[in-house]
Amino acid sequence: MTVLMKKLLTGFVIGGLLFAGTAAQADPIGDFFKRLGNSIAHPQKKPSPTPRPRGRGRTGAISPEASPTASPTVSPGALPLTAMHATPTPPMVRPAASAPPAKSGKRDVPYGIPVPGKHGFVTSPFAPNEGYVDVRGFPVGAEVTDPYTGKIFLTP
Repeated sequence: MTVLMKKLLTGFVIGGLLFAGTAAQADPIGDFFKRLGNSIAHPQKKPSPTPRPRGRGRTGAISPEASPTASPTVSPGALPLTAMHATPTPPMVRPAASAPPAKSGKRDVPYGIPVPGKHGFVTSPFAPNEGYVDVRGFPVGAEVTDPYTGKIFLTP
């Protein structure tokens, strides 16, 4: 082969690699550690797979719904007022219950995670995404039962 043919072939191969298909998207490193921690804390729970929209129809053309430039064609009058001005729902709050006394002295249990700006509310170390736990009636270091999982943790 001539030098010109080798350069052309190399150029086509590099161009094909650069413009071939979609690139894989990496999740942030924080999501990785969050999933790792949840898998250790909740080994029985398996995250449900998120469905990925298909970008191509039967003919291979990109459908208007999957197009990144497509915008919804719903008029503002067609949506209810609450959908137009949706506010985030506050997290659920459940009261903690006193833990039964330990049969053999002190237990080795984790502390609840204080909620910033909400004195007397914590997040359960066993169910951090469920909601808040109200521990206002308990002293610091008291053993309480998590209302979401039934496990015991300490008040901060």
